[in-house]
Formats: sequence, structure tokens, C-alpha cells
Amino acid sequence: MNDHDDAGRRVAPDEWPTEPERRYAAVQARLAERYGFGVDSRTVETESAGRVHYLLAGDPDGEPVLLLHGVSTTAATWLPLVPALADEYRLVIPDRPGRGLSAAPSYRDRDLRQFLVAYLQELCDALGIERPHVVANSLGGQQAFLLALDHDRVDRLCLVGAPAGLSTSFPLPIRLMTVRGLNRLLYWLANRGDPLERARGTAERVLVTDASAISEPFYELLAASDELPGRTEGLRSLTTEQGSWGRMGPLFDLREEVVAIERPTCFVWGTDDWFWPPEVGRPVAERMADAEFHELTAHGHMPWLEPDESASELVRSFLDG
Repeated sequence: MNDHDDAGRRVAPDEWPTEPERRYAAVQARLAERYGFGVDSRTVETESAGRVHYLLAGDPDGEPVLLLHGVSTTAATWLPLVPALADEYRLVIPDRPGRGLSAAPSYRDRDLRQFLVAYLQELCDALGIERPHVVANSLGGQQAFLLALDHDRVDRLCLVGAPAGLSTSFPLPIRLMTVRGLNRLLYWLANRGDPLERARGTAERVLVTDASAISEPFYELLAASDELPGRTEGLRSLTTEQGSWGRMGPLFDLREEVVAIERPTCFVWGTDDWFWPPEVGRPVAERMADAEFHELTAHGHMPWLEPDESASELVRSFLDG
């Protein structure tokens, strides 16, 4: 048993203070049960971001793996991948501040390069983890790059789905979210209608190419996450800081820095990724000292949710070395 396994406070679904949080926590637990394991849901207080909620799974004595989710998803969206890793790895899956059950501080006027990783360093310190393997998706990929570049706190680095940080050319809907005032209207429009139907639409349009393997509890989780208090405001403050007037900030082009990462790195990239095609990442991987690049045909932005096991098998093989 790891000496730091008792770090943080375990929180049962019915112990959260608001009904939306209790509902989300209950759905999170049901989703974990859907994949055959119980969820260990905990919180730790950080100086940088307040309460950080995280999930623990897997072998408490295994090598630590930190899983980082995307901009509008949550820690629990990694749960379908957990069975592929849990037998040998100690999995730590945090909700980024403003998402899931973590506190929702404003990102306005923050130094994102520092703020996006400060809470992760505090979490790892609390858990006694110096240099975990990191598996990351989307914005989580940008965070992983920063952990490696600025703090040397990454062992093996696995980017699953297109990571942020390699291009400032975002799809138009994302760029419009950087425009103050307009993004308030856009978030209001995006949150109209039935939450469950919105979740299905998002998954089918943005996350995957084939949604046939996505379970009902997963859709319920996405829907419940949209109902959590303060989360829309927190997300809007983040997208406002990421750029201005439709132009993404320089933090989204780390290519010349990323190529200097010498830790073993793996890219798992779908040909139908909604954000960027594989051509954005392959030249970066080719310039890195120890990187491999895997292109998955007809896979989307979250390839571990597709019906086959290709992404999960690649992640496991890479972590096994």
C-alpha cells in the first residue's frame, strides 16, 4: 500500500453540498460500475486553485499515471480507459479547476502557463508523486507539455487525441469563444435544450466518429457536468484568457519547445480528429528525440471511446515500455 494513499478526503456521492454535485457524483459512480470497478473519489485543498477533486483507481503500489482531460470534459471521461491500465498502474485522474467536482475559480487575468500546472504539482506533492507517467487529451496535452518543459515532472508522456499546444489554428467555434461578450451569448445558446440530447450531439459531432460503444451513463455524466454550479462561468473565463477576438494566444504554439522534450513520448491521433488532423502533430514527433506517432483511421478526438480497442492497447503498450 502506498504511504500516500490516504492523502485527500474521500467524498461519497451523497456528501456533496449541492444537488447538482450529488447528482454528478452519483452518475460518476455508476459509470465506474459500468466498467467493473468502484470509484475512489477524493479532494485535496491547493493554494493555487482551491479544492481539487480527483479519482484514484488501479494498483496502489503500481507506477503512477496522471490522466489529464480536455477543455470541456471531466476526469470521469477517462473511466472507459481505466480497465486497460488498472491491473498494474496507480491511476490519478483530477478534474481541472472549473470542471467536474473541483472548485471553479475564474481564469481571468491568470498566467495560464503557470496556473494550468500549479494545482497538478500540488496534487502530485500531496500524493508523494515526483514524476508520473502522463496520459493526456486535448487541453490536457498542453498541460502535460508544460509539466515536462517547465518542471521536469513527466516520466513517459502519452498524448491521446490531438493535444493543444501544437497549433493556433482552431476550429471557428472555439476561436469565437475567445471574444468577450460574444462568448456569453454562445455559451447560453450552447446550453439550451435537453442536456442529455446535447451530450449525445457533442459526442457524435466532436468526440468520436462512431458512438455505438458509448454507454448511457457516459451521456448522463456529460449532461450532469453541464448542470454543475459555476462551471459555465469558469469555462468562459478560461476561453476568454486563451485568446482574444478569435485569435488564440502564443501558448498554443509550443512546437519549438516541445521538440526539445527528451522523455519517451507517444502520440495516438485519429484521422478524423475534430480539432486537428495528424499532419499537425507528425512533424513535431519526427523532430523529437524519443517519440512515436500512431495514426488511427476513422478515430475521433477521444479515440479510447471508439468501438475498437486500438487506442487503449497503444496506451498500455507504451506505458509498459
